[in-house]
This record gives sequence, C-alpha cells and structure tokens, in this order.
Amino acid sequence: MAHLSITLFGPFQVELDGKEVTVFKSNKVRGLLAYLAVESQRVHRRDSLATLLWPDWTDKEARNNLRYALSDLRSAIGDREADPPFLTISRETIQFNTDSDHTVDVGEFIKLLSASGTSSQDIGGLEKAVNLYQGEFLEGFSISDSQPFQEWVLLKREYLHRSLVDALRQLSAVYAEQSEYEQALSYARRQVELEPWQEDGHRQVMRLLAASGQPGAALAQYETCRQLLVADLGTEPSEGTRELYRQIQNGELGSADKVITPERPTIPLGECPYRGLAVSYTHLRAHETSSMISY
Repeated sequence: MAHLSITLFGPFQVELDGKEVTVFKSNKVRGLLAYLAVESQRVHRRDSLATLLWPDWTDKEARNNLRYALSDLRSAIGDREADPPFLTISRETIQFNTDSDHTVDVGEFIKLLSASGTSSQDIGGLEKAVNLYQGEFLEGFSISDSQPFQEWVLLKREYLHRSLVDALRQLSAVYAEQSEYEQALSYARRQVELEPWQEDGHRQVMRLLAASGQPGAALAQYETCRQLLVADLGTEPSEGTRELYRQIQNGELGSADKVITPERPTIPLGECPYRGLAVSYTHLRAHETSSMISY
C-alpha cells in the first residue's frame, strides 16, 4: 500500500513511499492537493474548486482547467494505483479520502491540539504538535492569479499561527508549575520569537527569569521588549509591563505561582473556523474569457 506524506508547514513538500514527488505540473495542481488535504472533512463541488483556483475564467473554462489539473494530480501522487485511492471523485464532487494511507502535518497538528489537555500528565500531544510546526503554513507558496485561494491560505496561516502561540503559552505555564524553568523558558522564548510585538510573551519570559533567580536577565528582557516596541511601533511598553519591571527591580516579585497562568484566554482548538471561506467569493468577480486554457 502506497503511503502519501504531505508537508504544508514550511515549503510545500509531498512524498510517496518516502520519495519526494516533484512532477507536479503547476502551482495550481499543488494548490488543489493542499486545499483538498487540509479541508478533507467535507465534500467539495467541482464548481467551487474551479472558481477557487480560476476565479477570472468562465465557468466552462474553469471546469476544464480543473479536470486537467485533477488528472495531473492523480498521476503525480499515484492515485489510480493506490488502494484505497487518495481521492474520492464523482462527476460533480471531489474529496480527499481520509481512509487512505496518508499523513498531513497540518491535520496531525490540529488533531493533537484538540486531543491534548493542559496538565503535566497530558501535554505530550501539545509538545508533538509544536514540533510539527516547522514553518508557516505553505511558506513561500502563492497562486498570484487566484485571490480566493490566497485569502484561504492567509486565513488558515493565521489560525494555525495563533494555535501554535496558544500551545506554547500553555506548555510554558505547565512547566513553570513544575519549576522546570529552563523548559518553560524555551517555550516562552519561542512565543516571543513568533510575536516579538506582543508584550505578554515578554512578560512571561521576565517572570520566568526572575523566578529562576535571574533578575538581571529579566530586566534585560524588558529592555529588549522596550526597544522592539519603540523601533517597530513607536510606542513604550504598557503600564503592566513597566510595573512588572519595577517589581523585579525592587525584588518584589512573589513566588513562582505568579508565572504560571497564561495572560490571555486560550483559543478553542479544532477545525479551522475559516474553513471554506475563500470559496464564498464564487461569482463575486466577473469571469474573463480567454482563448487559451492554462493551469
């Protein structure tokens, strides 16, 4: 049984039985696979997929393009030889077959976050999930002549980014509860790397450094935060951040239990709330007729 591996965190990459698939004829074919694999929990009408990828073509031309792209996709991933096939195809619909032998890193990421708790006994899934996140969703990938697809990518990318930051915040809090400050700091610092303009991440690092007996490093973190805010946003740290700085400077920060609680409510994890939003742009833009069908 052939195994299909689809990596969408970072650059687009597909492997079939451990060998990289490089025969995709265009980004439209790659984009079709990415969309079907991520939105695998529902059936997609061919008309919607055609408009998603060829929004400025006539309906007939867009459907023809989709038919050619689908044929190329099936050849590239060995769908016709796979048992069961990776795609479930009818005259009017297409869906990624979730019963096929495959892995999709984004799907695994969401599944792990949804199934994981936030106590020290069940954070293994959170750690596996953050390790899957090796880069932004479809990093460097674009289909310049398809605004609906581009908007879907941006919305999905933001959702996955927010989910990662939330998971990092939770992991940092759990390890802080256990006084495992080095591990807690590694997750807090990754959060700051992802969102250097967010003061709550800097405050978490400051608290952890102070709680682990490094007040000087905590004060230096404040200065790093201040410089970033001034340079990038033209603003000074908030009163809450300045007050934390004063507490650490004066040796007033209490016990480590002030470190452990995430400062913002966690976001619900699970299926992306933006699912399929880009397809709603169907027929909003006038189709342009072209004498050539390309994909």
